[in-house]
Amino acid sequence: MRENAPRFGYRIKIFSYERLGRWPLPAGAAVFTDFERLAPWELEMVSVLRARIGETGAPVLNDPAKFLPRGALLKVLHREGVNSFGCALPAQGERPARFPVFLRTMAAHRGVIGDLLHSAEEAEAALESAVAAGYPISDLIFVDYAPLEKEGGVFRKRAGFGIGGTVVPAPTVSDHHWVAKSGVKGAAGAAEYAADRAELEDWPHRALVARVMALSGMDYGRVDFALTSQGPAVFELNTNPQIRRGLEHPDENRVATCRWIDARLHEALAEIAHRGAGAGRADLRGVIGPGGKLKKAAKLP
Repeated sequence: MRENAPRFGYRIKIFSYERLGRWPLPAGAAVFTDFERLAPWELEMVSVLRARIGETGAPVLNDPAKFLPRGALLKVLHREGVNSFGCALPAQGERPARFPVFLRTMAAHRGVIGDLLHSAEEAEAALESAVAAGYPISDLIFVDYAPLEKEGGVFRKRAGFGIGGTVVPAPTVSDHHWVAKSGVKGAAGAAEYAADRAELEDWPHRALVARVMALSGMDYGRVDFALTSQGPAVFELNTNPQIRRGLEHPDENRVATCRWIDARLHEALAEIAHRGAGAGRADLRGVIGPGGKLKKAAKLP
């Protein structure tokens, strides 16, 4: 994305949070990402930086102070009727109310632990094993398994990017296993790729992605979901999604789909960047402390 941005009339600079105390930020719009890997005290410090950049008048996407961790977001989506399935947080004494479920970590995109659990006894044993292996109970969650539908004999995970109010479809990934994270080469065929390409212009999931973005309080990210007999099943909102161009794929429809998505992503980001044109450089005085460390938010009275 950074390499090709100038072709669309804007530039991308990437900063790690660790570098912010040692490098001056350029003027312009900002996108804050990867909250899933930040501890609460780090989110607090990054919120201070975000507020200072916002004072320039430039667009700033994503507010770390509003970030909902995976468990909190899944509960909101279930309560609001987006998802038909729920979750249980062991650290709060919650246990699954229905089965099957799976146990997974919440932070840092680390994924599922083991396979499906079909009873309260299996769930409790899996939890005890995970804690004994060193997984903090505060980071563990039981998620109800949604009855995922197979399409063409495979599981397909769909996704859509939310970028400042614009929704852009993401490439669908296919897998023989229900944990369709990155996809398996050869799982999908020509028919699936042709169908993906055909629905791009009138993508039927825009309203779903827009609603999840609104409920999450985020401005930028990728909503991952699948189709089930009970409706869409939203898995997460990833605030730091990988963006793969996919232009080396052997299927011409898959390449055309990825090329179309690539262009729409650039157009959406360019629009954000152009709205930040003319804004001044953020005044970081008082935000960066000794040793280049970010300061925490001011304590409330």
